[in-house]
Amino acid sequence: MKFISAQKIKKNINLKSLIYEIENIYKNKSDVPLRQVYNINTENNSDQMMLMPSFSREGYYGVKILNVFEKNTSEGFPRVNALYVLYEKKYGEIKAIFDGTEITKQRTALMSAIASKFLSKKNSMKLLVCGTGALVPYMINAHCYVRPINEIFIWGRTNSQVNKIVKSYKNSQLKVKAVNSLKEACGFADIITSVTSAKREFIKGKWLNKNVHVDLVGAHTEYMAELDPYGYSCGEIYVDDKEAVLLEAGDLMQSLKLGFIKKNDIKLDIKQLIIDNKIKRSNSNKITIYKSVGHALSDLATAIYLFKRLK
Repeated sequence: MKFISAQKIKKNINLKSLIYEIENIYKNKSDVPLRQVYNINTENNSDQMMLMPSFSREGYYGVKILNVFEKNTSEGFPRVNALYVLYEKKYGEIKAIFDGTEITKQRTALMSAIASKFLSKKNSMKLLVCGTGALVPYMINAHCYVRPINEIFIWGRTNSQVNKIVKSYKNSQLKVKAVNSLKEACGFADIITSVTSAKREFIKGKWLNKNVHVDLVGAHTEYMAELDPYGYSCGEIYVDDKEAVLLEAGDLMQSLKLGFIKKNDIKLDIKQLIIDNKIKRSNSNKITIYKSVGHALSDLATAIYLFKRLK
C-alpha cells in the first residue's frame, strides 16, 4: 500500500489520458451509491463529513472520505480535507491511499470540461470564472483544454482575492482580467464556470446571453445557491447525477420548488452524455446549463488512472 501525495498527483496528471480514463469508466457498468452526509455540528449544517463510495467492473472500488468546513477559508484553513482509499475487488486489499483533496480538484475540473465538450460552443473564447478559491486554476486549465479560450475574466466578492488570481497569471500566455460588473460579464461570456460556496444566488438568469454555457460547480448542498431560480428555466439542463442533484443542489431544488422547472426538464446526466458521445448544441442560440454536486465515479476513475501510472 502506498500514499500518493498532492504533489505526486499533480506531477502525474495528463489531461488527455485522464479524460479518456474517466470517459471509459463511465461507458461501462458501475455502482455509485448516493453519498452519505453527516453534520458534524448539529447547530451548523456547514460543517460536514461525507463518504463517497463507488464500484467499477474493472476490478477496483474505492471511497472518498472528506470534511467540508465552510468557515475554514476565512480563518486561513482549507475548506475541504479528504482522503481517497482505492481497493481491489478480489481480496479487498487496499492498493493505495491518495490525497483526496487533490483528487477532488482534478476530477471536478475535468468533469466540467467533459460536459463543456458536449454542451458549449466549439468556438468558445471568453471564459468567466465566478469565485476565488482553490479550484479556480484547475477550472481554467480544464476549460482551456477543451475550448480555444483566449480571454478569462475573474469575478469575486473580495477584490484582493480577484487581483491575486489575476496577478498569478501575469507571466502566462493567457489573458486574465478582473471584472467588476458580473451582469456585464454574463452578457458577453461564452462559458461561465461558478465555483463558490455562496449561500444566496448571485447569477441572474436575465443576465445570460443567448448562447452561453453555464457550468455550476459550487452549490452542492441544499443550503447553497449560485444561479437564481429563473435562470434554470432559461436553458437546457444537464447534471452529473440526477438523483443527487434533486437532493443536494440548492439552487436547482429551489427552481423546482418555485415551479420554474420540472424534474423532466433535466435532459441527461454526465454518464448519458459520455455514452451518447454527441454534441448537444445544434446551434449557437441556446443556453446550456451543467449542474454538478460531485460524482464518486470520477474520483474512482482518477484514482485508478494514477495507480496504474505510478505502478
